[in-house]
Parts: sequence; C-alpha cells; structure tokens
Amino acid sequence: MSEESFSEEKQPNKKSRNIKIGVAIAIVGVLGFIFIPKIWAKYNKKEAICLNGQTEIYEKYKDAVVLVKHTYTVEISIKGSKPFQLEVDDSNLEEKTISGTGFFVSEDAKIVTNHHVAEPWLYGEDKNVPSSFDYLKEHIAGILPDSINERDYKTFLEKNWDNYYAEEGEGEGDGEYEETAQAAASAVDSSATVVAANDNTEAAESTTVEAAPAKEIKYVSTDDITITSKSVEISVALHGSKEDWLKCKVYKIADGSEVDVAVLQLVSETLPGSVRNIVDLDTAITDDSKIKPGTNAILIGYPMGMTLANTRSGIKVQVYEGQINKESDGVSIQYNVTSTHGASGSPVFNECGQLIAVNYAGFDVAQGYNFGIVAKHAASLVD
Repeated sequence: MSEESFSEEKQPNKKSRNIKIGVAIAIVGVLGFIFIPKIWAKYNKKEAICLNGQTEIYEKYKDAVVLVKHTYTVEISIKGSKPFQLEVDDSNLEEKTISGTGFFVSEDAKIVTNHHVAEPWLYGEDKNVPSSFDYLKEHIAGILPDSINERDYKTFLEKNWDNYYAEEGEGEGDGEYEETAQAAASAVDSSATVVAANDNTEAAESTTVEAAPAKEIKYVSTDDITITSKSVEISVALHGSKEDWLKCKVYKIADGSEVDVAVLQLVSETLPGSVRNIVDLDTAITDDSKIKPGTNAILIGYPMGMTLANTRSGIKVQVYEGQINKESDGVSIQYNVTSTHGASGSPVFNECGQLIAVNYAGFDVAQGYNFGIVAKHAASLVD
C-alpha cells in the first residue's frame, strides 16, 4: 500500500477524533455552567458581619419586616356553574381578614412568611373548614330545588337562606318560598271531574275527585355543590407607614403542611425605596445543628397585628428577645420569645443578626413556648 493511500485512510479517523473531543468539551462546558456556580456558592458563602445585639438588629431590619393583611372568602358552584359568593347572614360565608408578619428577602420584593398566612383556611381555627363546608352544602341542598335555573342560584339562595332553619323547626316557614319551590317543581296537579252515567236515567250525575297531593319537591344533591376558599386580597404595610397597603401575590408555598413557610411577592415586583436592607438568606443559619439551646433568639414582628402596631406616627414593628429552649428536629425549633397572633411569619435572628427561623406557632394559654421553622426551609423555597 502506498504512503499516499495510507494517509487518506487515516484522515477520517482524525476527523472523528476531533468531533468527539469537541463534543466532550461542549459537555464539560455545559456541566460547568450548571454546577460551578452552585459549588462556588457553597464554598464561598457570604461572610456575615456580626451585629451587636438586639438594638442593632432591630435598626438594620425594621424596614424589611412588614405587616401582612389577608382577606379571604368562600365561593360556591352548583352543577359546575360559574362560582359565586353569597351575601347572607351566616358567619361561615362572611369575608374574613387575618394579620401576620413577613420580611423582604430579595431585590424583586419577595417576602417570606408562613403558609398559614398565605392560605389561612388550611390552618389554625379554620382547619375545620371542611366540616363547615359540609354544613353549608347541606344548607344549600335543603332549600334549592333542582329545577331552579343556574342564573337564579344566587338570588334564590340569598332570598330563601333562612328557610332552612324554618324547615328544622327553628322559625316560621315562608309561604312565598313554598309557593316558589312548588312552582319550580311543577308540583300542582289539576283536579279531575268524572261523569257517571246511569242507564235507567236521563240525568248524568257528576262527581268531583279531590285534587292529587302536591308532587314532592326534588332538591339539588350535596354532590352537585362545590365550595372553595379564595383570597380576596393580600397586602402588606411597611414600618413607619400610615396604613399604606401594597398588594401582593402568592409566589410559592412549601409542599405539605409540616413546613409552614410560604413566599409572597409585591405585585410591582419592586422593592420599596424605604427598605434599606433585606434579610439576607445567604448568611442565614441553614445548618440547624448550630442553633444551640441557651443562645439568644431575637424576633422582629407584629404580634396582635394592628392592635399593637398602630401608633400616632404610623405602623411600628416590635422587637422581642429570648433564648432557644430546644434543639431543632429538622423542621422547627422552640424558644421562649414572647409571641402571639400576628407574629406568624416573623424573622427570628441569633445575636449576630443571622436568620435562624421563621416564627409560626405558640401556646395562647402560656407565654414562652413558641416555635419557628428553621431557616433552611425558607432559603430552599426562595432559591
């Protein structure tokens, strides 16, 4: 074989090898693009500057901590109809408003708070709402005839809501309601006249038969009724403001009910100018084994909501200090910081001002037994 032909045979192998090298370099480049930033972040975590106690922590973060107001209600759908709200005298159907606390963690106005602030109907006193929904379904099924037109559901139910109690013997029935329900069911039969003829007489004797009993009214089934909770508005007020509420949306919620953390975001997606420092999740204590009992815990928030927050010079956030009482179980820690309704979602810091937890629960019967979701869950939710 000549040297020339040998050289020609080798050329395709060299070209193939170059292609493989190029592909390998591309793969390494893509993997590097994905993983190098994460590795860099892990081993080059921003170093926290230790603040000097409660006062400095308060001064740095007071503008980042917000008062959250969430108004929500329930909507009803029957046989797949467009959902609607009822305006009747029933506390289970009235709009409800709860307050909580949150704190800014990003330049695009993301706010960490509790899941039960973002979806209050799933927690606390409202966790029994499904049983209330069962009652509401039975109430509707007890007064709404199946033949009522979809466009008349809301009007009919609002007009006849109290007739459910009359049916149970708690009041006098509404005659107009009975007539309407009977008419809707087409329940009235006409009377019939029967003429009997006698072969031996020329006169015919007529006999009137009594009217048939009213047809039984058929009502909608509870299986045809869907009732769901719905946010009306979530908004936040800043420290020092005079009830200037900024609208929010739900950005993300932790999976399940055990990790009581959620992230809201201002609709504007812009951090307010008065917020000089966000709570930095890069310096948060995400290794909760380092949160030892006996160390300081400092909470900044809005316990009791507007009751304590509202002052002559605007809304004011409060600061409380205590100690860690119990080691983390991987989800929560316990501390003796004073807390109550409204402080849900408050940031809890160590003595250096690093986030260690998101306050979420306590015992109303006795102060000093409160709990927070450890910071790593908030950090992972925002990432």
